[in-house]
Amino acid sequence: MDIGPVNHEVDFCKVYDMETKEKVERILLKNSISYFVEWEVKGVGGLFFFRKPREKSACIFRIHSDEVSRAKELLKPVLGSKLKETGGKA
Repeated sequence: MDIGPVNHEVDFCKVYDMETKEKVERILLKNSISYFVEWEVKGVGGLFFFRKPREKSACIFRIHSDEVSRAKELLKPVLGSKLKETGGKA
């Protein structure tokens, strides 16, 4: 269920592997940037059965809109050119 942006929360980036996800989380936590991770559910089976996220699962990081420019700078070493100039999505 997608309820849209909450409290100025925006989609910041999408990552596809657990290693990158953990790096992004560490940087955001270290710099006191609040975030929310939403796992992308693929296929009908994901709707009915709880499954652990696989290595190839995608997750979307959402952060407060005021933190986008700071987060972009902090995450350049991890996400590189994947960060777009508009909207912050990777």
